[in-house]
Amino acid sequence: MTATFSVETVSSSPLHRLANVAVLRARTLRHGVDAAQLSRVANSAWSLAEAQPDQHTQPIMLYWSTFPAVLVDDFKMFTFAALDGPYPPELSRITALDQASVATVHLWFKRLRVFATWLEQRGIDRLLDVTDRHLDLYLDHVRAMQASTNTRRQLLSAVRAVWAYAPQLPPQHRMPVRVPWNGRSPGQLAEDTKIGRGNRTPRIAAETMTALLDWALRIVEDIGPDIRDAWREFRQLSTGTHRGQRQYQGLTQTERMSLFLAAARETGGALPGDPRHPGAIDFTNLARLLGLPPSSESLSGDARSLAEAAGLPVVADLSLGRITGQIDGRPWRERPLTASELPALVWIVTAACFVIVSYLSGMRPGEAVNLRRGCRAQDADSGELLLLGHRGKGYDRDAAETQKPPARPWAVVRPVHQAIALLESLHEGELLFPTRLAGATRGRQSRAGARTWDTNKTRRELKRLQDWVNSTFTSVSGTAAIPPDPVKHLHASRFRRTLAYFIVRRPRGLIAAALQYGHIKTKVTLNYAANDDDSWLDDLAVERLEMVLEQSEDDWTRLEEEHEHVSGPAAAEYRRRTAGAAAFLGRTVRAQASVNRLLAQTDTDIHHGEAMTCVHRAETAACRKEKLLLGLPADDGPDASLCRSTCVNLAYTDRDIAEHRTRLAVLKVEARDPMTPRPRRDRAAAQADQILAIIEQHETSRPEGAHTKGGRTA
Repeated sequence: MTATFSVETVSSSPLHRLANVAVLRARTLRHGVDAAQLSRVANSAWSLAEAQPDQHTQPIMLYWSTFPAVLVDDFKMFTFAALDGPYPPELSRITALDQASVATVHLWFKRLRVFATWLEQRGIDRLLDVTDRHLDLYLDHVRAMQASTNTRRQLLSAVRAVWAYAPQLPPQHRMPVRVPWNGRSPGQLAEDTKIGRGNRTPRIAAETMTALLDWALRIVEDIGPDIRDAWREFRQLSTGTHRGQRQYQGLTQTERMSLFLAAARETGGALPGDPRHPGAIDFTNLARLLGLPPSSESLSGDARSLAEAAGLPVVADLSLGRITGQIDGRPWRERPLTASELPALVWIVTAACFVIVSYLSGMRPGEAVNLRRGCRAQDADSGELLLLGHRGKGYDRDAAETQKPPARPWAVVRPVHQAIALLESLHEGELLFPTRLAGATRGRQSRAGARTWDTNKTRRELKRLQDWVNSTFTSVSGTAAIPPDPVKHLHASRFRRTLAYFIVRRPRGLIAAALQYGHIKTKVTLNYAANDDDSWLDDLAVERLEMVLEQSEDDWTRLEEEHEHVSGPAAAEYRRRTAGAAAFLGRTVRAQASVNRLLAQTDTDIHHGEAMTCVHRAETAACRKEKLLLGLPADDGPDASLCRSTCVNLAYTDRDIAEHRTRLAVLKVEARDPMTPRPRRDRAAAQADQILAIIEQHETSRPEGAHTKGGRTA
């Protein structure tokens, strides 16, 4: 549903004439919303959930009872104009922005509540009476608040929005100031010194993230199938579709109970117990087994008496499924799964899937939790694995966008597809990450039917996952399986920053980024970074800058202070670049543009690989020439997969030679092994000769009087 806002209509009508107008009349609504049920201007509470583009966020409600009564009409008129009318150009440099998002309107509503309360306390009951002097006093009030700089900036931005919308408001509801605070921006007024788009979100510690991802993969691959099968059996028992319940069809309750008890005596079975009351029969689960509605009131008194008089043992709980998965060669659990613990375990599996999907795809949290059934795809030409979803950022998004077929692809690896497949087999819902599962505790839903999966919920689920792993799997040393992060609690918004760190600092990490996400340094494709969402590339640049500075310092220390020897055709260039990097003494970086400039100035373009070091120069790079011969695009960085031993960009440090010595011993054994096929023995012998030549050349070029110790020159 869409409509065009008419300035004349509102400007010529007092608020009571708009009483029955829908506040979202000019907004695109979610599919299936009944327009007759939309909030009206006269209502004391406005629901904006029907126009929210994301399914995972809390439904937005505006409660006018929280505003001073004398000022409600003024702020209602402003909020209606913000929802109904065009976005004032004074508030944004984006010329294509048609309307403020409902999230922005909600933020203005919350921040203007402070302004309205301040006005009431000073006896001002109309926006028409606000003067520049009042705004200066309010500025002093905001600056004196014990609030974050960002909050103070938002408080002032909301007041500026009221001024900007004045031409769209009736004269009696306007704030008659010429330009608030002489045109100074809210950031300047709030003394916000943040410049640029730098991401200040702290990354997750490497030890924590590595363990978290490792255990998430183990849960999905080894533990999740057992929990899924048990949950499926539990759901079948609850819905009466389990094959074991067929024998009870058409029987009375006492007949069902007699048949069940006879079979239990014959097979040595037991009655399900209540884990909260040891020794007591759980009649809810017993009703499930008999094909009756799962309720403690489902069984009659006669049926209960038969069970109590049967004399059968009562187990602690209803056991379900089988344990087939293994961790480190042993079953991950010694006892069967039980009905009482299954809901919590299902959420553990869901959280593990979220870690894999969110982290390994690089999606924003909102993009991940809005994924829907059937989102897995594969490129027909390249075979690349994809996830199809909806973008989670952009000023031009609307509520109807999520109802359209997902069109944005994310390139992913196979574990992400495996996690999605497991989620799709856990439940029948459309959203892969719903707030509640069938048979679990009822969750909150908005009037538009959107299930919430907000920041607090994801943080709680990640904490629950971490605690469960640490309490269930204890190492021999007694250390936590997933160590706590030293900075703060785990939350999904830290995943993208952490992913950038790992991509940059792992061997061939930037090459992996190019293959998986379609970008390396200046090469960008829309598979990952869309035109309106390239902020993750900024994180990558920051992490690369930090890595370059750390690597340059380490290389210089080894070369100049520890006298590490370097050989190979690019040895002299390696020494020159490393010595030049030592002149950098550090610099404060506040803007993203400064990061890119500083990276260009300080990057030695030296890449430490496996038993080799590339002192990259595009004009002489063998990998680049190979790509051009194959008709492939030549990137501005090295490609380790096409590295050639004859490349003049290669250099060998003592660290590389130590790796070669280790590899040489393995190749010699393989070359002499009579059980190894002849082609493999010949190849191993040839590789051993090549490595031996590199080692000999390295040692013969070493300066006189120098000797190695532990892979370094002493």
